[in-house]
Amino acid sequence: MVWSLGLLSADLRIPFNNAGDSLFFYAMTKTIIETGWFFYNNQLGAPHGLEMYDFPLNNTLDILIIKIISFFTSDSILVENVFYLLTYPLTTLTSMITFRELKINYAYSVLGSMLFTFIPYHFLRGVGHLNLSSYFIIPLMVMVILWIYSNKLDLFKVNNVYQNRSRLSENRLMASILICILSGLVFFYYIYFFCFFLLVAGFCSSIAMWRKTPVLTSFILILLILLVAILNQSPTIIYQWQYGENAEVAIRSPFETEFYGLKITQLLMPINGHRIPIFARLASYYHGTAPLVNENSYASLGIIGSLGFLFLLGMIFFRVSSKYSIQEHDLAMMGRLSVLNLSAVLYATIGGFSSVIAYSILAQFRSINRISIFIAFFSITSILLILKYTSNKHITATKRNIFICIISFIILIVGILDQTSDSFVPSYASIKEEYNIEGRFVNNIEAIMPENAMIFQLPYLPFPEYGLMMNKMDGYSHFRAYLHSNDLRWSYGAMKGRTGDAWQKGIASMPVKDMINVLSQTDFEGIYIDSYGFEDSGANIISNITKILEEKPLTSDNGRLYFFDMTKYNKRIRDDSFNREKIPLIFDSGWHDIENWAGVSSRWMQADATIIEYSAENRMASLSFQALSFYRNRTLEIYSGDKMVYRVTVPTRIINVTAPVPLMSGLNIVRFHMPEGCERPCDRMEQNTDSRCLSLAVQNVVLA
Repeated sequence: MVWSLGLLSADLRIPFNNAGDSLFFYAMTKTIIETGWFFYNNQLGAPHGLEMYDFPLNNTLDILIIKIISFFTSDSILVENVFYLLTYPLTTLTSMITFRELKINYAYSVLGSMLFTFIPYHFLRGVGHLNLSSYFIIPLMVMVILWIYSNKLDLFKVNNVYQNRSRLSENRLMASILICILSGLVFFYYIYFFCFFLLVAGFCSSIAMWRKTPVLTSFILILLILLVAILNQSPTIIYQWQYGENAEVAIRSPFETEFYGLKITQLLMPINGHRIPIFARLASYYHGTAPLVNENSYASLGIIGSLGFLFLLGMIFFRVSSKYSIQEHDLAMMGRLSVLNLSAVLYATIGGFSSVIAYSILAQFRSINRISIFIAFFSITSILLILKYTSNKHITATKRNIFICIISFIILIVGILDQTSDSFVPSYASIKEEYNIEGRFVNNIEAIMPENAMIFQLPYLPFPEYGLMMNKMDGYSHFRAYLHSNDLRWSYGAMKGRTGDAWQKGIASMPVKDMINVLSQTDFEGIYIDSYGFEDSGANIISNITKILEEKPLTSDNGRLYFFDMTKYNKRIRDDSFNREKIPLIFDSGWHDIENWAGVSSRWMQADATIIEYSAENRMASLSFQALSFYRNRTLEIYSGDKMVYRVTVPTRIINVTAPVPLMSGLNIVRFHMPEGCERPCDRMEQNTDSRCLSLAVQNVVLA
């Protein structure tokens, strides 16, 4: 591990990766340390705060380990780096447990454990996919799967007449229950795959023995896993029951199952940057020319795993008797692994059964290529069983131990060299330089800002999973500031699809002068700009803000980041209460684009629409506007939060409406609801091609 990751050159207080999804996980680790858990963080998503209920971290087992590490240090970068490094020995340990349970000797067990620990998947997922690189539970999952497949775990036959067998069965039962409980606390992809293989093992075992108890055992264990997973997910379930499901977060389309599907080619393909030049060129050529190459390129098994994978595919063509001598037990296990391996390929490959499920039932599991880590374990296990069978069958007892040690050492060296690359070593020096530049910049901001000052970050980026690059800026780059901050509140991190995000999006889309006015009146003390997010490197917006604030910005040493202090401007605005402009309303969901009616800006709404308003205090406000109904009279209901505060019948001519609206301190949602729904003009009037759904038009909307 030290050699493969170049840890002698690493500083564990510096991120292993300072970009992309890695920033998300570092920020979540910091949130866990500072707040106790990950669901809410007042230092992010200002002014509303970060709420993670719509996008929860399901890997509670990992979080518990992170919490334990945080007892020894509060440095979030160090905590996450240590956790990531711990996933290597933890994977080795759980692999050893499973291999020894399969009666594989120590030397071969060490060999298999090391090969599985240092599979390319582990490095390529890294801290950027921390919930995937912490796959140490998988060997234990496979152990339970094979127990069921081998009829060694039967919940209906625990009490056996033979006491020793009964005790062994009870131990397996207790171990299986514990493993299933822990499995319900890991990343949901691994839960999904575990349940899939339990079903395969249960059905195959029941068919082979013509007994129903194996599949019933599988179903019971799956129910236990799902029960734990649902309990783990219960805060999200309760939150979305109260506030509604978020239609913008973690939305998956069926075609993504094809896009991120498993490719057999990539299982067998060498890694990028392979030590052997011809292999490196082959991988580079394939990844540069083949279609649908994405994270599924992380599935490489290495040469040892590939041999095991091909052997298991070949093994499926041989019919093996269900009765074995002790010596032939390994052949039976290979047969079971071959079935599990084939089921994984048939399910996960592009155009496989996962696509059938995605298009007909459930599309949430899009990155099915992640099943490759199970395939890797099956493949490595088959190699160990082949070695064990061969050495027991063809090597004399006097030479067997020497043979086992020599062959294990050779395969281990070849396998590790094949599965790792110098490209896996992070660019520690450049990452450290960039990280320290950002740290000095944020420290300079904190030196001039009052404690808990709110900082608005530009450009606006939706959170989470923006996915695309905004010019030269990746989707989680705004977390860089928070990672160095102790007592400032940052705007980035408001959950998209919720009130805080809609308000931020509306503010960021305003003309610069209006945006600054709103930020001033909503108690923001500064503006942070990442110039990489703008086509002109921020030149235009930086120039405009400089003129309005009459302040020169702080600039990071690398010229990427800018900060404007708004405190003097805020004082001028607050002192000049006569000229202070009103905070504009943010038209959120349910509204069509603005139309010009004889010089008056007007908007049509659908059946439901919302307006967001910020209030500095609790107060009773007055909402006034002109309105008309489309085609026929309709009832308009106005809600503040969940409470209806006004109801009026709106005719097809313009009328004045004034409604009392109670506002709370902070962000408020005012909802317009038309019980009669909306209609399309093209359905009502001939020659009309307007297909929008219309109910009510409003103009001159003022909340005072």
